[in-house]
Amino acid sequence: MRLPPKLIKPTDAIAYALGLFGVLCFAATLPLTEIALRDFSPLFITSIRAVIAGILALCVVFLTRRPWPARHEWRPLFISGSALIFGFPMAMAMGLEDVPSYHGAVVLGVLPLLTAVLSVILHGDRPSFRFWLWSVVGAVFVLCFVLFEHQGQVLWADLWLVLAAVMASSGYVIAGDLSRRRPGWWVISWSLIGLLPLGVVLSWISWPGFIWARPESALYAVVALGVFSMFLGFFAWNAALAMGGIAQIGQVQLLQVFLTLFWGWLILDESFTASVVVFAILVVTTVFLGRRAVRTSARLNE
Repeated sequence: MRLPPKLIKPTDAIAYALGLFGVLCFAATLPLTEIALRDFSPLFITSIRAVIAGILALCVVFLTRRPWPARHEWRPLFISGSALIFGFPMAMAMGLEDVPSYHGAVVLGVLPLLTAVLSVILHGDRPSFRFWLWSVVGAVFVLCFVLFEHQGQVLWADLWLVLAAVMASSGYVIAGDLSRRRPGWWVISWSLIGLLPLGVVLSWISWPGFIWARPESALYAVVALGVFSMFLGFFAWNAALAMGGIAQIGQVQLLQVFLTLFWGWLILDESFTASVVVFAILVVTTVFLGRRAVRTSARLNE
C-alpha cells in the first residue's frame, strides 16, 4: 500500500516560515517608523537604520568571506541601494508624518503589483491585457481609498507614499536582476556596505541633541528598523525565495497589508474602520490577480 505524498516538503515548510518572518519584519516598518517619528526626524531615522544594517552587513560579509562585487556590479548595487535604503524609507517617513500607519499600509499595498509593472516596462515584456487591467484597477482602488479617507482630497502625505512605492519597486527590480547571478542577501549586504559612508555622514548631520534622553520606545523603534526591517527581514525573505521559489513564496507577501494593520493595532493601539479592511482586501485581490496574470502570460510565451 502506497502512502499519499506529503503535501508540504520540509524545505517548503522552512521556506514559508522564513518568508512569513520576512514579511512580519517588513509589515512592522510603518508602525515602527511612526513611533520613531515622535522624537526623531525622517532624515535621522532613514540614515541611522542604514548605518545599523550596514554594520551588520559588514559583520556577515566578513564572517562568510564571500567575494567582493565585480566592477560592473557596483552601479546596480548603488542604484538599487539608494532606492531601497534611502529613497523608500525617507519618502515613507515623510508621508507618515501626516497619516497613520494603516493608511500607508493600504496605499503601499499595491507595491508588489507596481514592481511587476516596472519589471515589465524595463524588460520589454508583453503581458496580457488582464495584467494591465488589474494594474489600473489596483491604482483606482488606492485612489478611491485616499479620496474616501480625506473627504475627496489628496494630501502631500499620499504623494510621498506613492513616491515611496516607486522607490521600493524600482529598487526591487534592479536588485532582482542582480540576484539572478548573486544570492539575494549578498546583494542587499553589499548595497548596505557601499552606502554605509553616506549613512554615517547623514546620521552625523541629522544627529539629534540629547538623544539618550529621548523615550526608550523611540530608541527601540529605530534599532528595530535597522535590525529587522532593513537587514534580517531581507535575509529571511531572500532565503525563502531561494528555497521555495518566487512564484510560490511570493504569495506570502499578500499578507503584508493585514500584518501591518495588526502591528499598528498591537504596538500603536491604532484603530481603523471597516472601510480600511475592505479597501485592503480589494487592493490585495488586485495584486494577486495581476501577478497571476503575469505568470500566466510568461507560461504562454515560453
